[in-house]
Amino acid sequence: MVVRWFKSVSMSLFLLLLTACASNGLEEMIPADATGVVSVDVPGILDNADMLDGDKVVLPKSLRQAVDNNDTSPLCVLLSDLPQLGLDMDSKAYAFFTVKTFGRVILASLDDPAKARKTLSIRVGGDFSTVEGVDCMYVGDNLYAISGNVLLVGTVNKAMEISRAAKAAKSILNKTSTSIMDKKEVKELLHNKDTEINAWIQGKAVKTILNKSDVYRELSRKMPLINIFTESDIDEVTCQVDIEDKGVEMTTRIKAADNSEYAQLLNSVMASPSDDVLKAIPNSMDYIFSMCVKGENFVKLTQIQQLLKMFGRLPYIGQIDLASILATIDGPFAIGLARDPHLEGEWNMVLATRSSNPDGVVKQISAFANSMGQAPELYEGEYIYQYDNKMIRIGIIDGILYMKMLDYEQTEGYAYEMKPVREFFGGAMLGIFAQTHNDSINGYFDFGLTDIFNGNGHFYTSDSKANAALELLCSLCSIKAGDAFGNEDADDDGVSSFMSGAIDKLQPMN
Repeated sequence: MVVRWFKSVSMSLFLLLLTACASNGLEEMIPADATGVVSVDVPGILDNADMLDGDKVVLPKSLRQAVDNNDTSPLCVLLSDLPQLGLDMDSKAYAFFTVKTFGRVILASLDDPAKARKTLSIRVGGDFSTVEGVDCMYVGDNLYAISGNVLLVGTVNKAMEISRAAKAAKSILNKTSTSIMDKKEVKELLHNKDTEINAWIQGKAVKTILNKSDVYRELSRKMPLINIFTESDIDEVTCQVDIEDKGVEMTTRIKAADNSEYAQLLNSVMASPSDDVLKAIPNSMDYIFSMCVKGENFVKLTQIQQLLKMFGRLPYIGQIDLASILATIDGPFAIGLARDPHLEGEWNMVLATRSSNPDGVVKQISAFANSMGQAPELYEGEYIYQYDNKMIRIGIIDGILYMKMLDYEQTEGYAYEMKPVREFFGGAMLGIFAQTHNDSINGYFDFGLTDIFNGNGHFYTSDSKANAALELLCSLCSIKAGDAFGNEDADDDGVSSFMSGAIDKLQPMN
């Protein structure tokens, strides 16, 4: 799920990037009642990524290789089409969200409308025609409209006749509504010259926008904890991304009242950050997620109670008193994930947490395994179980309780030895880290909340001389279409096979 979420976010941003060259006049087309808006300085991004040769877009060798190695990826297809889209490479693009006809609208300027019509028609599989005085085509949920040198791509909120969608597009293109640029704080944010991507979104619109994503809906169903952020009384969220050749920096601000339900809830369950869980997580993990919580309050959350009920219905493993185990968490709870190189669709995994009673938790798990006829082997302080092609190791290091599910004998070091990763998790009460491998260069991404209102993210590489903007695109292109967290299938309760974990397949011996 983490992979799919990351891929979804990256794809959404890049879809905007591809249509991201707009004249300043496009700002006035964004209505004042838009629930969110994003601006992108595409020339700056492409220039920093060495993708501009004069006014022409070119794909550097490393990016072309990444695209060719994953030609089924929608992102790679779009990158291949980029030089033929007829876009004006002189200024910004805008995307905005509404609750009216269109859920999302992307605005771009063109220097070759005929070229854009041809490329879009071939790629989308439709033909432009004049409807309600608008040159457009309506394919799937999207209306593509071209007026002069302006391209509008609108995603409808519900299926409708093309004439209705065309009328809505015409209203936007003719600037019939008051512009959101009349709001001083939004205008100042979008006009920030120090960052290439600037976004503003109303808190109440976050869930509405995310609900358009199949990935989010599935994630919310399987991990209802995410609703703490999407179903709350947050006022607004802003995000700014500075994309340079030396690195990428992201800053997020969550605006909410100090006495809001959001603030009170997170203040009651979030604990201080700590990096010590990294001592149990191998440095080869593709993804690491950590959340610092006060266990006793954490298990009282409605979202956690829902998960506990689903867990309790699982065969065999549902007999474990998971609530009492979670209640012992006192600080970070971390998950490390890496693709199993030997079994497609399988993952190596490590869980680690600071527990107030680690010995008691180990004894509870051991007692459960024994009741299933699975007495563990005790070796160098670890309880060892066999599961398919993996060994399950449960132990304690420096007060950190961990469970490793690896299909190999670990010889690599630990994430704690990676200074930037250690520093990041040491300051993030909630954070995610990901690493990708492109030839001899590794790409690293992290994002975390330093407190309940402020978040920061970074992208950097293992080679200080590498172009970070270009390597970011290469890293996104390396994400395979089939990458997913766990099995795609789920039972009627929406519990994935991963949710049941490894021990759920332990059965009582007759």
